[in-house]
Amino acid sequence: MTNHDREPTTNRRGLLGLATIGLGATVGGVIAAPVAGSLLAPVTRRETFRPVPLGPVHAFNREDGFAPIAAAYVEDPAQPLVSQGLAYVHYTGGSDHDWLAAGAMFVVFSNRCTHVGCPAQSTSIGFACPCHGSQFDQRGGRTAGPAPRPLDRFQWEIRRDHHLWITQRWSVLLDGDHVRYFPVKPPGEPLTGQVPAADALYPAITYSHGPAPKPR
Repeated sequence: MTNHDREPTTNRRGLLGLATIGLGATVGGVIAAPVAGSLLAPVTRRETFRPVPLGPVHAFNREDGFAPIAAAYVEDPAQPLVSQGLAYVHYTGGSDHDWLAAGAMFVVFSNRCTHVGCPAQSTSIGFACPCHGSQFDQRGGRTAGPAPRPLDRFQWEIRRDHHLWITQRWSVLLDGDHVRYFPVKPPGEPLTGQVPAADALYPAITYSHGPAPKPR
């Protein structure tokens, strides 16, 4: 076989090789771009949490045992379809209106499972997610299933209208009898203290609420 006979085959192989390299680079770019974008993105996303009323206080302070009362809310009336939420208000039997006090009257939980965001449901022993089996105790701490952290909690206050308002949202970790508060993370993401460099790998949704409260 002469060189002239081999040349088309060699050229075809070269073209195929270049095409393969080009395709690999394209695929690599498609994969790498989101990763690079995530690494170069700001550490936090800022959003505004709009305080909303859940209802009159007397509607929530008659709980018998552990039976949190579900309270629906709309955070942004201008976008009701995308800002609906559900809070579970647990009456502790305390009388303190300071939400961080040891004798605080209420603990207000988010119903959003911290696995993928499905609606958790209250039970007599805590909360259960019907989607993938995550279980939480009466403090919102994970006891089973794939959820990476406890249920989020709401900061609350009782206003002059004698209504219970939620004013901020926090992700939490439970440390014995203490609760550690963190800027909100989306479902499926761990908090600092669970995974090294969690804030860099999983940016928080930081509401304009100032520093996280310290446990007392």
